[in-house]
Amino acid sequence: MKFIISVTVLKSIQAIHPNNIGRLSMFKKLSISQAVVVVLMGMVIAVLLVTGISQRVIFDSTTEDVIQSSSREINKQVIMNYENYINEVINTANYLSTQTIELSEDGRFVDLNSMYEQAAKLSEDMVSIILFSAEGDVILTATEEAVVSDVMSFDWFTSAFNNPEIFHFSTPHQQVIFGSSIYTEVITVTKKVQFYDQGLLQHGVLMIDLITVNLIELALKTNLGENGHILILNDQSEFVYASNPECTDETCESKIYVDNIILGGDSVKLGEDYMYVNINTLKNTRWRIATFININNLYEAKQQATFFSTFILGVSLILSLGLSIYLSQRISNPLNKLKNHMQAIEQGEQMSEIEISGQKEVVALTKTFNHMVVEIKQLMQNIVVEQKEKRKSEFQALQTQIHPHFLYNTLDSIVWLAENNMNKEVVEMVIALSRFFRISISRGKNVISVKDELEHAQHYLLIQKIRYNKKFDYKLDINPKIYEYTIVKLVLQPIIENAIYHGINSEYEQGMILIKAYPQKKNLIFEIENNGYGITPERIAELTNQMKKEGQAQSVGLRNVYQRIKLYYGKEADIIITSELDEMTNIKIIIPMRKEEVDEKNS
Repeated sequence: MKFIISVTVLKSIQAIHPNNIGRLSMFKKLSISQAVVVVLMGMVIAVLLVTGISQRVIFDSTTEDVIQSSSREINKQVIMNYENYINEVINTANYLSTQTIELSEDGRFVDLNSMYEQAAKLSEDMVSIILFSAEGDVILTATEEAVVSDVMSFDWFTSAFNNPEIFHFSTPHQQVIFGSSIYTEVITVTKKVQFYDQGLLQHGVLMIDLITVNLIELALKTNLGENGHILILNDQSEFVYASNPECTDETCESKIYVDNIILGGDSVKLGEDYMYVNINTLKNTRWRIATFININNLYEAKQQATFFSTFILGVSLILSLGLSIYLSQRISNPLNKLKNHMQAIEQGEQMSEIEISGQKEVVALTKTFNHMVVEIKQLMQNIVVEQKEKRKSEFQALQTQIHPHFLYNTLDSIVWLAENNMNKEVVEMVIALSRFFRISISRGKNVISVKDELEHAQHYLLIQKIRYNKKFDYKLDINPKIYEYTIVKLVLQPIIENAIYHGINSEYEQGMILIKAYPQKKNLIFEIENNGYGITPERIAELTNQMKKEGQAQSVGLRNVYQRIKLYYGKEADIIITSELDEMTNIKIIIPMRKEEVDEKNS
């Protein structure tokens, strides 16, 4: 046990350190404990490296959180500003819509028209407020401009009728329904409303034109950093507003990012600037507002932190590498020498002692190893002798169980045949019996050729066929390639005996014994199959458990053969039982391929 532990410890140490590149004699008096201190220092540096990397990851994560948080807050503020503005417009439109149906029902169109004009004066953004009928006729207006165009052909008019439940906001455009215009660009807000005309309830469209100045002012209130900007897109991903004058068409790089992200946030790079874009939807309009915030300063801080962390990590790695090489050179030489000697012993070379100089712990370990070598040599010699005698006794004991009862029954059958003047059968049985025992004895050999084993089984089948008055027949299906291999003798005969005694249903039909032998990968396969009663799965499990149960075999069948092949071949050998009731029972014997001189084994 001490030897095994020592080998394990040494191999573990050698696995940690690289091969030795030279002995540093000036450090011969250094103890292993001192060397361990050096290793621990290296481990401390490794811990510092892990700590540095962890801090770098935390820094990056924190920076990213700050970027996202600040971007969300800015975007939220921008959204709030625009929503407040849009809500004021919608509240005004809702109020006008309510007053329109109430006052028109009473026929107070003059008061209603004054209300439209007053609403337009109170809001600088509302440059025109007009109520159109379903046919596009002007019912009420708060502008002096005359409508000269057919409004029913415009999208803002038809959208109000197609979806009457919501307010519709157009993209910025030139309002061309008037004969002349004193403003350049407007956003048209429309909604389907109801009003009374001569006592009849009618449907129409309330239109409010908003100049875009307020959109620009709201965008300029927000500090987005150098080259930071805002994009507003409608539900068709068309431009409503862009604070960046260079972003005016579909090829705008900012527009492409917004179309790809749709909603949410992400870091992007526009030209030489790092930006964080955050996109949200504006209520009541289905517009999307994207804020592009300049984060160059944060990226520069990250780059500086990366450089500093890389420098610290590089210095630490160089120090750790130097310490590891130093420790390896100091410890590896004597341990490598001891390890190579152990490997030589492991590979079967002559076990001998070794002399090693070096650190005092290694010298002490070498002395202990040399002492164990002496003890192990003596112990191995004793074990070899004991195991050799034990295996020889067990193997011979198992083989001696096979023949006595068979010989008695066969001789009894020969006497019966002679008394009944069946001289031909007597001759066949005596010849088969003599050849059977010639192979069985095999001059005391335990291992015979596969060809002899199969011939031995065939003689046994012939004897039993005569004894049973030809109530069964047999077939052999042998691959000649297996003749060149060897096998422990008397493996097939006990299994065949079981197949005859327990598997042949001679009362109803002639029995059949099929013997197969063939190579399979690195194994030899022998199958003994009969067409008898068959075995239930429960009985197969019971037989398998009995066969594999440790202890001396009491029977001459499965367990006897299983123990002998396991004793000789080890775990590579096996026996497998398969069966179908009233159809067949198959015993498969698996042994590894071996080519051995047919000499005495295990004796």
